[in-house]
Amino acid sequence: MLKNTPNSFGSITKTFHWIIALLIMGMLAMGFIIADMEASSTKMMLYGLHKSTGVLIPLLVILRFTWRTWNPTPQMPSSLAPWHHRLAKLSPIALYSLMFLMPLSGIALSQAAGYPINVYNIFTLPTLLFKNPDLSKTAALIHKYGAFAFIGILILHISAAFYHHFILKTNVLKRMLPSWFSHK
Repeated sequence: MLKNTPNSFGSITKTFHWIIALLIMGMLAMGFIIADMEASSTKMMLYGLHKSTGVLIPLLVILRFTWRTWNPTPQMPSSLAPWHHRLAKLSPIALYSLMFLMPLSGIALSQAAGYPINVYNIFTLPTLLFKNPDLSKTAALIHKYGAFAFIGILILHISAAFYHHFILKTNVLKRMLPSWFSHK
């Protein structure tokens, strides 16, 4: 099934979710690895990949968000406490905010440092910000602490999915798993 139902997410939503999730986790890991690397051609190549993927992710997020607005989200189990419902509404807001904050701060960091952003050697982003070391430092701090915030919220998101599955015994996790993953 392509579209969401009242009880489950459709394959398009699941595909967006897992592709974006894997890209974000890869980007977070790559960012920390790059930060600890000595200057080298490998580091510069990884920076290029990191920047390119940082441009790709918000495009995928816009497509996902557009799909989400046209395709309602399945309802949370009615047996849950009201605070669970509130957190279920706040979690996507926090995640979507970071999915835009991280790329925007990365673009600002790079451009304000005077570095262009070449996207997978296909095109170079137009320069929106001219060299400005102070702005670059501010963007770097936002990018750094945004990464830590992202990790924290992802840990909460994943923990909540496991809590629903193993403790509350709801279908919240199962309805987002790919169909080939679910066991019957």
